[in-house]
Amino acid sequence: MSAPILEVRGLRKSFGHLEVLRGIDLTLHGGEVAAMIGPSGSGKSTLLRCINRLETPTAGSVLFRGEDAAHGDVNRLRRHVGMVFQRFNLFPHLTALENVTLAPRRVLGRIPAQADREGRELLARVHLAGKADSYPGELSGGQQQRVAIARAL
Repeated sequence: MSAPILEVRGLRKSFGHLEVLRGIDLTLHGGEVAAMIGPSGSGKSTLLRCINRLETPTAGSVLFRGEDAAHGDVNRLRRHVGMVFQRFNLFPHLTALENVTLAPRRVLGRIPAQADREGRELLARVHLAGKADSYPGELSGGQQQRVAIARAL
């Protein structure tokens, strides 16, 4: 088996006296898919926020490709770790394709033609090839969610 892409070791997160995460351990290898399922308030989003360094863990470590995420380049980490929250935060004035290609153009420096080609491929993967030119307000909630997933990919 290949080296882990993501390792979470003994992760703890508290907000004041409330301990939300208690010693979480997780290892993911390339090609693996994981799902977190649990009731509201159980810490799912907090774990994702700690992995992506949007929150600082109280204790424990997050290793991305063997590098401690707490001390590494946060922008490098975020280029490889995508997240989709319950609120999709699509830009309402941008089409589905523009929402998907904004970061590759601005952050990764992709030329527009390359970003558009990759964006259309991602929209096709989530079965929205025909909605590339639609604005979020023209999409159902499920379609908006899939645009957000394509953007995270």
